[in-house]
Parts: sequence; C-alpha cells; structure tokens
Amino acid sequence: MGAEIFGVDLSQDLDNETFGEIYQALLNHGAIFFRDQDITPAQQVAFARRFGDIHLHPHIRGLPEQPEVFPIIKDVDDKVVLGGEWHTDQMFTNTPVRVTMLYAKEVPPYGGDTMFANAALAYDNLSDGMKEMLEGLMTLNQYNKKKPRAAAMKVEDVEEEAPQAVHPLVRTHAETGRKVIYLCYEGITRHIIGMTPEESRPLLDYLRTHVVRPEHTCRFRWREGSLGLWDNRTVQHLALNDYAGHRRVMHRITAGPEASH
Repeated sequence: MGAEIFGVDLSQDLDNETFGEIYQALLNHGAIFFRDQDITPAQQVAFARRFGDIHLHPHIRGLPEQPEVFPIIKDVDDKVVLGGEWHTDQMFTNTPVRVTMLYAKEVPPYGGDTMFANAALAYDNLSDGMKEMLEGLMTLNQYNKKKPRAAAMKVEDVEEEAPQAVHPLVRTHAETGRKVIYLCYEGITRHIIGMTPEESRPLLDYLRTHVVRPEHTCRFRWREGSLGLWDNRTVQHLALNDYAGHRRVMHRITAGPEASH
C-alpha cells in the first residue's frame, strides 16, 4: 500500500514510457507520492488529464483562474477538516472518479498527514464465507449535506434532496481484475439495498473497520511541494485533523469518471 517515486519533474511533459511506469505503479500500489515538485495549477491539470477527463465537484467551486483545481483549506480557526472520515471520493455520484490528486501548497509545522487504506487487499483478507455472503449486494449512497464544513471551504448548500447512487458493495477493478470492498462512512453509504439501515449497519461497520486495519494502510507526511495520487477505485483515505491553530492549503483534482459496475 503506497510508494514514493523519485526522479520525475511533473512540471514537464512526460513521455509515454515514463507515464506508463507511473500509471503501473499506481495500479500496483494504490497510491503514489512525489516530493519537491514546483508546479502551477495549469501544470497540475495537464498531468491530471493524462488519467482521464477532469471531474468538477458538484458542490465545491475551483480556482477562478483554473476551475479544475479546487483548494482544500483549513484555516487557523477552523475546527473541522474536509475528508476527516474514511471515504472514497464522489461515491454519491453514479460515476465516481478514477483518480484523486492532491498537491501541498501550505502545510502546518506538524500533523496534517493523510492515511490511505487498500480495499482490494482488505477484500483478499476476508474469509471465503464472508466473500460469498457479500457477492451481489448493492448499497445506496447519497451526499451528506448535514456534515460540518471548515469555514474556509466554500461548499455550496444542497437545498433539495441530494441524488442517490447505487453501487456494488464489492466491485471489480476494471484494469487489475481485483475485487474491492467499496463503501464510505455512514453519512454517504446509507444501507444495503433490500435491508433497512439498522439491519445493514453491523455488516457495513464490520467492513469499514476491516478495510482500515493497520496491515492494509499507509500514512503520508506532507511537505510543501509534495504531490499524492491515488486510485479511487481501490483506495480509501482519511485527512487527519491534528494541527489546531495552523493553516493547511492543498490543491485537489479528480479525474477519469468511471462507472463502478
């Protein structure tokens, strides 16, 4: 789970062979990380486009000069952080994104790491009986409009009922063929289709705990200029909120919308 890649300048156009090695590392490790990058928002977008069409967040606006990039900001007075629960991005949509890219613009003197969990490895480590029981189950997922937001984040209010999306609880990765436990925290993944939320909760809570067991995870410590990229089809992530009184600014792009079925 996770790998650092060295010797690449992401401000430059990458030849197909280099990009191919990067993409294969992403498939192999779930999340990959680059240190000491100096890139503009336009250069970050150019790199992200190599992974597919850019996906615009339905409720968060991007930079005025580069709308494909939206800043994730936790200011010194903010108490909550975006992404502070284990999740996979955009699961409340019918076509979740293939990859998420995060570039560190301003980091606190301590804390602010991100945790990653490999949900394909977690599936491999289930018992045969559990795998058989999960086969064919579907979940209902919906945007959590009641979740507290950092004041510095410009998240639009969702006045109407948010759309619902149905996804398999175990999906098959389109490129690796591996099976993956596919779910979010309770505010997004509401229940198993055909069961009530109360009936679903024990199984979903078990899987949520199982995916993030230490042997399935890695932790990345950001520095200014670090860039992380993860396979949203395989990996869950969690932003740690342990740097009270300090500011943190990240530039995020999601790319490659892909149906989960």
